[in-house]
Amino acid sequence: MLRETRMRTTDRRRRVAGAAAAATALVMMSACGQIYPSSTPAQGPANGIKSDVSDVVVGFAQQQLQAPYFAAMQVQSEQIAKEQGFKLLFQAANKDPVIQMNQMQAMISQGADVLVVNATSVKGQKEMMTQIASQIPVTYIDTSVPGTGMTSVQSDNLTIGRESGILTAKRFKDLGKTSIKMVILTGPATDEFVGPNRRQGFLDGLEEGGLPYEIKAEQSGDYAQDKGQVAAETMLAGNPDVDLILGLNDSMALGAYNVVNGKDQYKNVYVAASADGQKEALALIKQGGCEGRYLSTGLNSPSLAAEQALKISVDVATGKAKPSDFKPESFTKAVGIGCENIDEYYDPNSVF
Repeated sequence: MLRETRMRTTDRRRRVAGAAAAATALVMMSACGQIYPSSTPAQGPANGIKSDVSDVVVGFAQQQLQAPYFAAMQVQSEQIAKEQGFKLLFQAANKDPVIQMNQMQAMISQGADVLVVNATSVKGQKEMMTQIASQIPVTYIDTSVPGTGMTSVQSDNLTIGRESGILTAKRFKDLGKTSIKMVILTGPATDEFVGPNRRQGFLDGLEEGGLPYEIKAEQSGDYAQDKGQVAAETMLAGNPDVDLILGLNDSMALGAYNVVNGKDQYKNVYVAASADGQKEALALIKQGGCEGRYLSTGLNSPSLAAEQALKISVDVATGKAKPSDFKPESFTKAVGIGCENIDEYYDPNSVF
């Protein structure tokens, strides 16, 4: 077992070293053999300004497709590309920065003019993304690497979580609860900013709503419904008296809902999400109304994010805008969704 662990560690180190070497090589060489400074951001599209949008090539480096939110970004992006006539190169990295590095290199070699990137690691990709952004304009979506790239389009996760927390606090107070015990489904270890902000925002919302809480356990559900379900089962087994299971996204919260729904021993356990607004979760909120057990979530639209990020990228590629025209970050609309405003946001035909 020890030998296997050492072998895995060695293999991982080799892969990371390989990614660093590849990044260095990418900085030194462009398609025409010129040397580029590793810290100077690209000031225009990689292959020059295109006069027609049909000549534009956009690379989209997605961090993963396991969660429906990320899969919906792909669907929306492909639809936008088809409607507007530009070419979209789309790859997902399975949350691996080494894979993502290789995919971005491939997109550049395939003629990408601009990149949209959902980073796999905020802290671990700083050098990598500094080097990539010296070659090609980078618009981040959802997860960015601060200090690199052109701009980022993100959800205001702290505010979204807070708004959901306020709604959950109101529901529990309507039930006569003066305090609650809760368990939390978190993201993976590489989730360094998005999940923690959603978590803190939700807890801030509970406090703002006047509902004291005690956190009994936390466990990663990897932002996936099946893993969220397993993690919820594990935490409930050790904490059967909790009042709330919080998922940092709807997918994990839906897994938790599968655990408690229809089971007498969990009839007083409720579920909430700090963010996403996934249509399956919204359907449960609408179905249950203000008596339901799926209490709240927050709007985090992959469609809005994809539209905004692609518009920025295409505008730069066609010369309608320059990289310097954009602020370091912009946020999509932040709002909590519960039983009282569900009809404003539930769309059964939504891609997400």
